[in-house]
Amino acid sequence: MIGTDSHTPNAGGLGMLAIGVGGADAVDVMVGMPWELLFPKVIGVKLTGKLSGWASAKDVILKVAGITTVKGGTG
Repeated sequence: MIGTDSHTPNAGGLGMLAIGVGGADAVDVMVGMPWELLFPKVIGVKLTGKLSGWASAKDVILKVAGITTVKGGTG
């Protein structure tokens, strides 16, 4: 389902594949135009050992995001 605002998480909660879009994209879909989804390159990360000190899983995620950047996620 293509949704806007609160419709997207509500549909996802019902078990649908729900993708949130802006208003212009939603209008395009409602009039029958095709809609495409670009996705970033998939990478694999193998973690070993334990986190130490104040480190958390979020720190690992932010580090990987910083290394890979978000360039290429639009357009």
